[in-house]
Amino acid sequence: MIYMKSGTHDGRYHLRFKVYDRKHTQTDVQANVTVTVKTIPHEAVLNSGSVRISGITDEDFIRVWDYKSQTISRSKAELFRDKLAHLLNIDRENVDVFSVQLRRMHPPLTDVRFAAHGSPYYKPVRLNGIVLMHREEIEKEVGINITMVGIDECYYENEVCEGSCTNTLDISSLPYMVNANRTALVGVRVDVIAECTCGARNFSKGESCRSSPCYNGGRCVEGRFGLSCQCPAGYNGPRCQQTARSFRGNGWAWYPALEMCDNSHLSFEFITKKPDGLLLYNGPIVPPEADEIMVSDFISVELERGIPRLLIDFGSGTLELKVKPKRTLDDGEWHRLDIFWNTETVKLIIDYCKSADISEPEDGTPPEFNDTSCQAQGTIPPFNEYLNVNAPLQIGGLYVEQFDPTHYKWKHMPVGKGFDGCIKNLFHNSKLYDLAHPGLSRNSVAGCPQTEEICNNQESTFRCWEHGTCVGSFTEARCQCNPGWTGPGCMTPTIPTTFKPQSYVKYALSFEPDKYSTQVQLRFRTREVHGELFRVSDQHNREYAILEIKDSRLHFRYNLNSLRTEERDIWLTAIAVDDGQWHTVRVSRYGSAATLELDGGEGRRFNETFSFEGHQWLLVDKQEGVFAGGKAEYTGVRTFEVYADYQKGCLDDIRLEGKHLPLPPAMNGTQWGQATMARNLERNCPSNKPCANVICPEPFECIDLWNEYDCTCGEGRIPSPDNKGCMDKNECIDYPCLNGGRCINQDPHFRYRCICPDGFWGENCELVQEGQTLKLSMGALAAILVCLLIILVLVLVFVVYNRRRESHIKYPGPDDDVRENIINYDDEGGGEDDMTAFDITPLQIPIGGPIPEMGGKLPPCKIPYTLGPEPNVGIFIEDHKKRADSDPNAPPFDDLRNYAYEGGGSIAGSLSSLASGTDDEQHEYEYLGAWGPRFDKLADMYGPAEESEEED
Repeated sequence: MIYMKSGTHDGRYHLRFKVYDRKHTQTDVQANVTVTVKTIPHEAVLNSGSVRISGITDEDFIRVWDYKSQTISRSKAELFRDKLAHLLNIDRENVDVFSVQLRRMHPPLTDVRFAAHGSPYYKPVRLNGIVLMHREEIEKEVGINITMVGIDECYYENEVCEGSCTNTLDISSLPYMVNANRTALVGVRVDVIAECTCGARNFSKGESCRSSPCYNGGRCVEGRFGLSCQCPAGYNGPRCQQTARSFRGNGWAWYPALEMCDNSHLSFEFITKKPDGLLLYNGPIVPPEADEIMVSDFISVELERGIPRLLIDFGSGTLELKVKPKRTLDDGEWHRLDIFWNTETVKLIIDYCKSADISEPEDGTPPEFNDTSCQAQGTIPPFNEYLNVNAPLQIGGLYVEQFDPTHYKWKHMPVGKGFDGCIKNLFHNSKLYDLAHPGLSRNSVAGCPQTEEICNNQESTFRCWEHGTCVGSFTEARCQCNPGWTGPGCMTPTIPTTFKPQSYVKYALSFEPDKYSTQVQLRFRTREVHGELFRVSDQHNREYAILEIKDSRLHFRYNLNSLRTEERDIWLTAIAVDDGQWHTVRVSRYGSAATLELDGGEGRRFNETFSFEGHQWLLVDKQEGVFAGGKAEYTGVRTFEVYADYQKGCLDDIRLEGKHLPLPPAMNGTQWGQATMARNLERNCPSNKPCANVICPEPFECIDLWNEYDCTCGEGRIPSPDNKGCMDKNECIDYPCLNGGRCINQDPHFRYRCICPDGFWGENCELVQEGQTLKLSMGALAAILVCLLIILVLVLVFVVYNRRRESHIKYPGPDDDVRENIINYDDEGGGEDDMTAFDITPLQIPIGGPIPEMGGKLPPCKIPYTLGPEPNVGIFIEDHKKRADSDPNAPPFDDLRNYAYEGGGSIAGSLSSLASGTDDEQHEYEYLGAWGPRFDKLADMYGPAEESEEED
């Protein structure tokens, strides 16, 4: 036995031995062993294909020694590997057959697992689908008998489970060794275990990043309150799924088959303008094998002349359902199909039955609900009870080997014409399919370019993607904001509100709520186990719909009968919401059917009731029937009691039918409603600082969990086994590195690092490196040259214009330019550096000379001063007074004012202010005579005059 140390590097090792066999007296016998070591990443195992082979053991599959001819030949494993590489059109080194396990000895039954990668690892649906399409070819060239492609322990009805059945892939840490004497294989031990439960609805196991990974390079964060995915832009599913896919009439895409559950719900939305096309198919893609148990189960949904057509077969007969809507569904708008089936009945519903004819008399007679235009129901032919499918789920088209439908005894066959349009939000039993990377596809792209073009061409939706999603049809589009954002382009963050004890908000709506449907969405966080979040009701509270928390669980209950109670209640049993974290809840009611979604609404965060029975309308009193935080009842003139009080918690971003409602005190009204009453509210949602007076023992630190604290290790660290210290958390256990990347655990601050293989990059090796080359057509090159030429001409015109404009400006002389640093002053302070002065010459009023025309610009000018005889002061003053009166730039400026009293509001003084400026004091002007001969006239004017007395 040869043992290998864990962590041995990949490679080919040649070992030489000398063998001693004392029993048979053999010494110094030369023996050579070649060991090939290759690392199989966890991602390869998860994305592996599988086949079950009969009539051959695991040793026979890998054996290279032919006992009959006593020669060495290529093993069946090598031939199988070569054939896979040929069918997948990849290099042989990119195919790994890593597990060969014997399932049954007599007669022998062997399971083989294989993986292949191009960029990145191929999905199981692709590997199994291609093997299934070329099954006979592989059997002939390799020399094996394949009895099952894609090992499925639930495939045969009632063989393992008498009801729901789910396959679980169990990957063991122990290897599986096959010894065939001259060769041996030590591979990965992988088992498929059948669990008799509906896996999508089995919430007994906890969530982890290994069991529920994030798609498309999203980062999985496993915190104390559960999982969350940090998604790259463009992937808006709860686990970073791509929710939409487009087809052009001649394409298709492969995805994993539908799981077997005794009560199933399949739903999706589509948009098209073509009347015919296959929307979905899951069933056989090749003719049946003559020597095997035939499984003929299939499901097909297609449009036929704009009318939906459902075919479903459990193996005992085909059921066909058609619904003739009031308007065909090829109208360029989004439509939704819901398909329900159990062991006996199948139901097909269009658009939540919003087109049904409803009559609810006020005299108490039973309501009438005519659903022929939106719903069809049928009974499964006996005696099979479950839909068992193992082939790829195909959407948008059909890719199958041609075969006669009578081989499977089908009474009806899908037409199979290619679909031209988009499909989105494909759910099966609350599990959302990721439509980004199908196992195999043709003429199909992720997203919906037809509607995205409308979104990108409208200014109101151009930037939706930053904080929202553009919801568009073929003709129009609108922004649907992410939780916590509002505004026309989803660019305004909402402001949360804290609800204290005995708090509530009462609304008055400015729109009429729909009687048939109700949609409520809001964000909340709380640590209380009870409280009412939101309610709508009629005037007397007999008809109501209430979203609330009971025993830490989220409930939605509603009653649509005003005469007696017919209350329905749905809740989420597996999720506690009193953890102090922000949650987003969405409730949708259509008639008597309702769905409840929390934080994206997948798996344990989703529940529904989907039956149209009894009353269907909810009459909402838009003035007295809408409350948040509880319903207030006045017990006195100024006293009130809030029933089901939501306290010590926060609410944010309340929407009713997609319309944002205000939350006081930050906002009291929007275009959709007004907060008419609000009590005991506080802006924002602060914590009560629980760590303020807490000292945690070393090395733990206090973490604010919003109104609670915990002494724990910091980010990237976990408590030690004895809970007395901290140790580094090995993030590589969760296999964060994708596409074959190697994970290296690092210090807690840096967490981990991925070493990506060639062709990949990113934090988790999630991004593909593509060689990019710049290729310009002649038209594009000509357009670029023309643009450059136009820019050059504009620059030249600008330069020439500025130079000619400057030549007409008369600049002041050097003596008047005050922008110099050294200036000769005649007054005190000359010689100081004036670093902040500006040229005020253009603002000076010229003295002397003619006034220029107003049509031109006032050029700066320098007035020379001439010497002459002493001027006449009166003429001097009169001349300049006239010039000032004729100067349009001299204040006071003309303005028009409405006066309530004299002078009010005017920038000019009033006439009455002239008298207020006088006084009776005597002024002496004798000092004017000392100023010299130039001021003689002024001294004469103000000189002493003879006093005159008035005689009575």
